[in-house]
Amino acid sequence: MKKKILRLLLISTATMLALPLTFAASAFPKTASCPIEGGIAHATGKTRKAMQASCTDVEYKHKGTDYSDPRHPQKFNHVFWITHCTD
Repeated sequence: MKKKILRLLLISTATMLALPLTFAASAFPKTASCPIEGGIAHATGKTRKAMQASCTDVEYKHKGTDYSDPRHPQKFNHVFWITHCTD
């Protein structure tokens, strides 16, 4: 019984600590339109400083398969950077 209560307390504490991080608003959008395919690309979380002080470059990744030739589908992995400014 003690182990169940301890386990429940541990899980609930971890959940309460993780919730604010889950709902925190990031400084950049989580998704963007892929400039190559036009599909939805997802942010990888990698950032770098841009040339302007108030801007940040964010890395986005778009993975998928091109079925334009049904006999030979091609997998693709597009990685690109988009600059987001806070001004």
